Parts: sequence; structure tokens; C-alpha cells
Amino acid sequence: MALLAESLVEEWLNRRAFFTIRGVKHGHGEMDLIAVHHGPAAIQGWHVEVTVAFRPIGYIAPARLGLTRKRDYVRRRTPKQVQACARAYVEAKFRAPGKAQLRERLWPGLTWSFHLIHGALRHAGELKAFAREGVTCHPFHELLSGLSRRDPGSFSGSAGGDLAEIVAYYKEIGNGRPNHPKEPTRSRGSGVRATDRSHRGQS
Repeated sequence: MALLAESLVEEWLNRRAFFTIRGVKHGHGEMDLIAVHHGPAAIQGWHVEVTVAFRPIGYIAPARLGLTRKRDYVRRRTPKQVQACARAYVEAKFRAPGKAQLRERLWPGLTWSFHLIHGALRHAGELKAFAREGVTCHPFHELLSGLSRRDPGSFSGSAGGDLAEIVAYYKEIGNGRPNHPKEPTRSRGSGVRATDRSHRGQS
């Protein structure tokens, strides 16, 4: 699921004229997507992390329980705990010194913004905690909605393009606008189309 979601996010970025690198390795971890866009005013650098769940059971950010290394996503948290967990998550995913150094190597001097793509939420208030840590959050369903509307001026640059075409096709059918002609009907027990038989009878 994670790889499919990342492919669609990359397609969304490509259609917005971002150049992307996916799965940038850093030690034992990785950065999901690095994206750069040459805008009219300045060059934009995005570090994008993707965490898409459709039936979430807890929080996005894990919590450490006591001195153990057990990760707890489910137990209810106070607002202070939500903020602390969000801060730790952002530090690990975006602000880790090694990741900052790698971004600097990829594009020296560029200021990077942090973006989180998320699916369904168990605790919507967690997004406010991420926002306070400087992360822009994007609902995955909004990306899918955008991908279902093909802009003639955009271009496809990733493997997610085929998936996006499936999304667009499904939405067209759902809106009652099939983009293919109806097949001619066939009579039972015959390979001759009914329309062809009627024409032969007239000749």
C-alpha cells in the first residue's frame, strides 16, 4: 500500500512541475520524496513524507512507553503528549541532522519545506500538532481528486501515471460520463451483429 500511495503522490508532484527523487536513502532509513520546483518567484524545495491509512487504529506519531522500546499508537494522549509525540516524529522524519545534510548536498543553499501526506485519521487534532511543528499536511483524498482531473498543460513523469489514469477513469464512470463507445449488440447463438443482420435484410 505504501509504495502505491507514494507512486500517486509522486505523480501529483510531477503534474505540478516538480522534479522528484523517491526513496532517498539515509543510513538505515529513507526520505519518501524529495521534490524541487522552479517557480516564478523562487525555487521551491519540498521534503515529502507519505503515511496513508484507510482504517487507522491510532495516532500517526508513535509514543515511547517508559524506558521500554515498545511503540504505542493506540493509547489515548493528552494534548501535551500529542504535541510532544508530533515533535519527536518531525525531528526523526524531517529535521534529523543527517537528512538535513543530505538535502543540502542535493541542492546547496535551498530552503526546504516539510509536507506530510495522510489518509484517514483516528485523531484529527494531531494535524494541528504537526502544523505547529512547521509541517504542511495534505489529505490523500484531495490528491486523488486532483489526479482525476487531467490538466492538458501538465505532464506525467512517474509510474503513478497509470494508477492516476485508473482513478480518472473510475471517476468518469461514476459521474456517468464513459469515455468509450458502446459495443454493438449481438444476437444469441450467432456471431453476426444484430445491426448487420438488419442491414442485410434491407438489401
